[in-house]
Amino acid sequence: MSRTSRLAVLAGAGMLAGCTTTAVSFPPSLTYAPATCADGVDTVSALSLVPDKDKAIWTRDDQVSAASACIRRGGAAVPYLVYALPPAGSARMVEVGAVLEPTRVVSPEVVLLDEAGNETRSFARESYMFRPGLYSVQFVPAANERFALVMVDPAPIGKTHDTITLGTSSTMVYTGFGVSNWTAGNEAMMSRGFSYEGTMRALVYRAQAD
Repeated sequence: MSRTSRLAVLAGAGMLAGCTTTAVSFPPSLTYAPATCADGVDTVSALSLVPDKDKAIWTRDDQVSAASACIRRGGAAVPYLVYALPPAGSARMVEVGAVLEPTRVVSPEVVLLDEAGNETRSFARESYMFRPGLYSVQFVPAANERFALVMVDPAPIGKTHDTITLGTSSTMVYTGFGVSNWTAGNEAMMSRGFSYEGTMRALVYRAQAD
């Protein structure tokens, strides 16, 4: 290999090794002070969780922010989303929770409602689990449950959740006999702050795939 070719390989390797994609990182939102806040839940504008018939697991993401609808619960004003649950028998399980973003995670509180908007079921804090990429609760909707009200639980705001993530990194190295890929394991500590704002995710596991 000529000296010019070697330099080209080294330059290309350096460009590949230095090219990374970084997820957008938002700091946790620690305060929430809406101008107005309702005493009841608006189910008319509920977000549909009717699954796509072509998918065994159907997913949708929605943002919770200062512009979200607000409700008073336990004496505190909190933002919320409402999902319209799939028809009875069409889903073997529904999962609702918060996406684990790089530096923040919403602290969700999920309550199930009937057609009239009355509470039918809530979930103890122990029911929420940290799963890959998600902090969520799983449930099977009962016949009388029509909506999932997803609020921000203000209790954990200001606290953090720390995790150790495992991964690998690869580097291209010219050895004199060609270009080799070197892979090494690495681990990193990630600290996420519980937040009033962030991404909520709902997953519908269909009863059967067509």
